Amino acid sequence: MAVDWWYSLQFYFNKIFGTSSINPAELITLISLLISGIFLAGIIHALYINYMKNKLIETLFFLLGMICLIIASVFAIILRFILLNWGLRGLGDLISVIMGIIVLICIVLVNLFSIRVTFPKKYKNILVILLILSAILVYSGLWAAIQGPPHVRVIDFVVVFSPVFMLIRFFCLLPFSIIPISLFFYYAKKVRSEQRAHSNRSIWLGLGILCFATTILVTTVIPKLQLIQILFVPAAIIFYVCFSMPDWFKRRIGWTD
Repeated sequence: MAVDWWYSLQFYFNKIFGTSSINPAELITLISLLISGIFLAGIIHALYINYMKNKLIETLFFLLGMICLIIASVFAIILRFILLNWGLRGLGDLISVIMGIIVLICIVLVNLFSIRVTFPKKYKNILVILLILSAILVYSGLWAAIQGPPHVRVIDFVVVFSPVFMLIRFFCLLPFSIIPISLFFYYAKKVRSEQRAHSNRSIWLGLGILCFATTILVTTVIPKLQLIQILFVPAAIIFYVCFSMPDWFKRRIGWTD
């Protein structure tokens, strides 16, 4: 692996002069992630109860996806600590690859959930597309990590891919975003006249995935734009409400048990 001299310079500069204090953008991002984590714990609890009650594979998909998201968040914290405090670039690359794979598993599971609850007959066809795109993402990420600079570098203690790899990752991830959003909004329109409550819930789920997907795509292309992670908050709140189904939300969308 090639040596990332720029990262080494950043690391030793911080060791000599001290790390800079947290900036407002990082503070807002941290608070957003903490708030999202609280709602994420609520989502997992609600999904677990629903799954134990109904044993639906769709619920299991989303439950596992949210668990993967929490695990990926833990790896993100570990990665930041390793790069900022230990200077172990090789270990950081390994953690980054593992985190990327876990995030990808989360995204695939959310897509499978979306397909199963809207148009299950299209499940196998879309699954093949998702698996092909996943293979490209995993292979390209591993190859870049093994090759090192200039294909992947650490800038301001954030792992950044070269423009070519950013484009590859962006266009591979784009269908993962478009498919579930389109499915939920199309499904909402299709059942609007017959099942208005299901249509309303589908719209909210689509909006939640829109916030979630926007965050993933933007941080893929512009990794340093961490502030976009504030969108995890509305996504987490929407998912929590849609799966816990409090009485006020049922009344709002016209839901009947």
